[in-house]
Amino acid sequence: MEQKEYRGLYAEWYERVSGAKDHSEEIDFWARSIEKAGEPALELGSGTGRVLVPLLEQGFSVVGIDTSQDMMARCLATCEARGLKAELHEQSMLEFDLPREFGLIFLGSGGLGLFTEDRDIHSTFERVMLHLKPGGSFVYEFEPVPDAYEDDDRWTGDWICGPDDVVIAWRKRMKHDPATNVWQWLFIVKKFVGDRLVETEANERWGRTFTLDEALQYAKAAGFEDIRATNWLTDDPPGKDSGVIAVQCKKPVEEPN
Repeated sequence: MEQKEYRGLYAEWYERVSGAKDHSEEIDFWARSIEKAGEPALELGSGTGRVLVPLLEQGFSVVGIDTSQDMMARCLATCEARGLKAELHEQSMLEFDLPREFGLIFLGSGGLGLFTEDRDIHSTFERVMLHLKPGGSFVYEFEPVPDAYEDDDRWTGDWICGPDDVVIAWRKRMKHDPATNVWQWLFIVKKFVGDRLVETEANERWGRTFTLDEALQYAKAAGFEDIRATNWLTDDPPGKDSGVIAVQCKKPVEEPN
């Protein structure tokens, strides 16, 4: 499952694009989730620190894991610039092994869609269960199967302007397999300084969408309890038009016999 797209220019693109957006509502949601479940918290796929850094700034104890050295380096640079101490581990979600337990573990940003194979989801959920405190919470997000893939088999793109006369432009083309709900992107990023092209990077990215029943079944199979689905960033039940759905569940207080 290990994808290689979160490197180099892609990491810079991600940091610039995410930094241009307002994530305050999402940060507030995770802050409330940590307050409810207890610290410390662990973010799976912490990337450039889009969520982790603001939570650290609010004083929460949050640990991150990721497999991209480039993304983690950007997160650490941001923390250093802001006088924050970050605990990051270069580990896979499938095999992570940390010397502590957590009150909350979360996989945001529709992160379940990074997995295309059920066995990888089961492996990750086993690791989550092992790292949660008894009664600890696990929250994971996914994109539900849409009625239609509007971008299927056509090119789309955009650009963003940065300081020092930098422009990063990107385009992508997606193909979708309706039999498996697995999609694949070809993602091309170009960086210009002034009127000069200085770097080009092409990446493949693939993922998956899920039905609600599929997403819930993963938690049930792993032994979690108090399982419920909510609309993104709320406690409301998901609706027909939900673009992202969160599943919230808990590790049993007592191990089953």
